[in-house]
Amino acid sequence: MMKCKAVTVGSSEYETLRTRFFHARVPPTKPAVIYSPQSTFEVAEIINQARISNLKAGVRSGGHLFPCCSLIQGGVLIDTSHLNQGIKYDSLTQLVEFPPGVRSKELADTLTAEGRFFPFGHSPTVAAGGFLLAGGQGWFMRGWGCTSDSWVERMEIVTAEGQIVQASKTENADLFWAARGSGQGFFGVVTRIWGKTIPTRRLWETVAVFDCTQSFTAVLRALFELSDSTPKHGVEIAFATFRPDRDEPDLGQEVGDTRVFLAASAIAFVDTMAEAQSLLTPWTTLPLALKQHLVSITPTCERSWSELFEAQDKLNPSGNGERWQCDSILDRPGVTRDELIATIKPALYDLPTRRSIGCIYIGDYFPDENNQAISLPQHYYIASMTCWTDPSWDDRMRHWMRRTYACASKVSCGQYIADFDVNQRFTPLALQVLSETALERFLAIRQKWDPAEMFVGYRGFSGLAAIPSNL
Repeated sequence: MMKCKAVTVGSSEYETLRTRFFHARVPPTKPAVIYSPQSTFEVAEIINQARISNLKAGVRSGGHLFPCCSLIQGGVLIDTSHLNQGIKYDSLTQLVEFPPGVRSKELADTLTAEGRFFPFGHSPTVAAGGFLLAGGQGWFMRGWGCTSDSWVERMEIVTAEGQIVQASKTENADLFWAARGSGQGFFGVVTRIWGKTIPTRRLWETVAVFDCTQSFTAVLRALFELSDSTPKHGVEIAFATFRPDRDEPDLGQEVGDTRVFLAASAIAFVDTMAEAQSLLTPWTTLPLALKQHLVSITPTCERSWSELFEAQDKLNPSGNGERWQCDSILDRPGVTRDELIATIKPALYDLPTRRSIGCIYIGDYFPDENNQAISLPQHYYIASMTCWTDPSWDDRMRHWMRRTYACASKVSCGQYIADFDVNQRFTPLALQVLSETALERFLAIRQKWDPAEMFVGYRGFSGLAAIPSNL
């Protein structure tokens, strides 16, 4: 008899568990059973029972993936939020051990108290499992790449056969390769993660806000040039576009103030103000193309993780009926900057609701697919995140996103796998989340470890999923 409680349709807690996602736009997909295991052994029991019952499985850690793809109709949902709880730091190995359901803020708080750092996610409530399987666009990615690249030492994984295995570069290396970068397509349950740490540093930020309503191209071009001249290691750079009244209380979702503002943040991860000012020198004297459109500027000052997380939460609020949708591209190498800016402008500028935002994250990361599945260049991550509360707007928002990214994909090499939604864009290029050679290798490894296809998330980006006829 299984130790882990099975929550089925009709149970009092079923709907609460089914809809435990960070936004309210949860599809009506109903798993046959939901489990919330507390141990790796319980996960193995669940997988073995699912295999006997011939059920497909979905895995959820933080519930931050916009399309809620862990929900499998008539399948099993494994919720890892209570799995192997606790964070352990080993001062001898300088490794941190944590479960897939641990949130970024928990890692930040625990490791800061130890005087250590591991590049967790930007949102305080993003969980480590989904974050790292997508490769992890973690803090200060410009200098050391995605978090999965050199920071993850090993993983404990329950396979589709119900086996508990260790995966690293020297043990089950093919499984370890496939886990890092395959996101929702991964074919097992990650139950523990061990990551490398470094001594922590202090955080220093400068923020400038520009009115780009009449000068989008000039402002963005100048900001790209500033990022080009900023050292990569130890500096985080991101831009966000928004409506000026997005945070006003008691306003509807319709666009009121039609102006578009652009905020640019540069953060240094160093010990002293002098070091921060040195790294952020390009941001201390703005060029005329930026000065003439400046709305406000916050000079370099010290920040805490709590302050940075609060700012992230302000960009993507949740808990009050917000319905979120996201689409993104990774820019294609060789596209000229002017062509890039012109093509992505609708995604960042034509924000369809008052609380929608555009985002450019400066990744400057070019992965080696020999090392891990993540394989597309991540020079710039460009995304639109649309927010509304009225369900009757769902179709309007979906069609806006599809039109907008049909245009943006013209300068794209593919998409960051965390944003992949098989129901959103259907052209082969638009669906690309791995390089062709990495995908071929991934599919071969998947066939080895999950030949009966218990985990079906990979089917969308491998071109095997059927396209819904009503979209």
